[in-house]
Amino acid sequence: MINILTNSTAKLARALEQEGCCTRGQFKEIETQAKRENKPVTAVLLEHANGGVEKTLEVLGQYYELEPVNLRGRVISPYVLNMLPKEVAEAHHVVIFKKTGDLISVAMVDPEDKQVINFIQRKTKLEPVIFITTPADIAYALQRYEGELSEEFSKIIEESLKETLASHEPMEKLAQFVPVVKMVNSIIDRALSRRASDIHLEPGSEQLLVRFRIDGLLRRVVELPREVLPPILARIKLMSNLKIDEHRLPQDGRFRYTFNDREVALRVSIVPNLYGSKVVLRLLDAKEKSFDFKALGLNKRDLTILKHEAAKPHGMMVVTGPTGSGKTTTLYTMMRLLNRERVNICTIEDPIEYGLDGVNQMQVNPSAGLTFAHGLRSMLRQDPDIVMVGEIRDPETAEIALNAAMTGHLVLSTLHTNDAFLASQRLVEMGMHPFLISSVVNVFIGQRLVRTICRNCSTQITSTEKHLERYAKMIDLDSVVSKLQQVSLLPKDFSWNNVKLYAGRGCDKCNNTGYQGRLGIYEFVVMDADVRQAVLTSPNASAIKKAAVKQCTTTMEEDGILKVINGQTTLEEVARVTQE
Repeated sequence: MINILTNSTAKLARALEQEGCCTRGQFKEIETQAKRENKPVTAVLLEHANGGVEKTLEVLGQYYELEPVNLRGRVISPYVLNMLPKEVAEAHHVVIFKKTGDLISVAMVDPEDKQVINFIQRKTKLEPVIFITTPADIAYALQRYEGELSEEFSKIIEESLKETLASHEPMEKLAQFVPVVKMVNSIIDRALSRRASDIHLEPGSEQLLVRFRIDGLLRRVVELPREVLPPILARIKLMSNLKIDEHRLPQDGRFRYTFNDREVALRVSIVPNLYGSKVVLRLLDAKEKSFDFKALGLNKRDLTILKHEAAKPHGMMVVTGPTGSGKTTTLYTMMRLLNRERVNICTIEDPIEYGLDGVNQMQVNPSAGLTFAHGLRSMLRQDPDIVMVGEIRDPETAEIALNAAMTGHLVLSTLHTNDAFLASQRLVEMGMHPFLISSVVNVFIGQRLVRTICRNCSTQITSTEKHLERYAKMIDLDSVVSKLQQVSLLPKDFSWNNVKLYAGRGCDKCNNTGYQGRLGIYEFVVMDADVRQAVLTSPNASAIKKAAVKQCTTTMEEDGILKVINGQTTLEEVARVTQE
């Protein structure tokens, strides 16, 4: 049984003072710091142990009636370590380091964190024996998470899977064997704990390559023997209700997966290739999506424009950008803003990525004849106030969407173009009349996603001048500053000489990339008189851009530089995204 005392902090302060670990005054300062940094008091105590870490840990062990444990140098089984997802271990300063029968040994910095103890009991269905340890020991153990997937799989393959593969059981039965289930679950758990958006399983002539897309970039995770692909593939097909014996044709599916007491949707795409079947799993974690404007990263000017245009009762708002640029998230955020009891919001999507309460969402199904155009026609008979079309892919869909916007509906949609200035040209190329476009569209929004600097390892760049010189060859930084000052996003007295630039050193939390998370960079082209005239007379990108200059449109590049100045991202990242 877990034995944790719940004495007041005053008693702990007395015990620490008696043993010479810290004074009452120092303890109060530690309490204040812990509250400010949202850390356990025990963590701050051990980080600033004036009386020595070992002595302080010993006193804490006596106070909580727990045995201290040293994790450094200890060999921890990858299987045991991964019984607890890394993101939980990091957030709660806790690791599982040993399993004996129905007991697991759990090292914690904060033994009063009953929430995580209960979570461990529910997840493992084993009885935890609690030990107390230091933040440094937890940090050491956390480093073991990275690179353990290969070891874990090697153990599963050697101990269980070889025998399973040699059994010649039907694939449907193999897909349910414990070793196969463990491997698939381990891949998904690792991807979710590392905030991956996609899992790629890529068969080669001899190996199965596993890669994760993290913050927009693919990263190699592990290589596995090629013979593990058939059972892994069968398992994924079984979870997705796909045909296990179909290997010639592409298949698409979907399933739900429980991770850390929350449900995550996974979208599955399987296509045949030279060495088997390539599998891509898209992770759709609704809990990770707040769908609020702060998360989008809009500057105050663009946010004002977006809210103003979204408040109009009819017309069309078009978000542009390549695949993976965050267009769907922007549309969902707008729908969340507009979702009220008095309005009927209907969507047609391919696929439905997230469920939204109070929104009527329709899934495209071409095999059944339900295309964007067909679904949109039917949807307009559902008395909608607001219509969201996942993507305008063809002239028929474009025409129906524009006509819907002209007849009293607010239409939200996306286009695959490189920027907002190209959107009118793309619609004209689809056969839409410039007059219809200029009369109906309220705003074109171009966007990309840039990686944000990891907060854990962010550090100031010392040679700012040399750093600026390097990127001045690619970006006219002075012109950008002038534009940002013109639209009041930077003060008139702004100078690069006074700017502090930052970059991430690379750490365990960001997988040594220096970046963690992403936010959007945007450009808004509002359909005012000048832009409307340009669309009517010469609907090409250069003419639209020239007209948009008069409304002081800030480009994605300029918005990106603003985020560099604000310490959110780097010049390198803005250049990579806007000039690729």
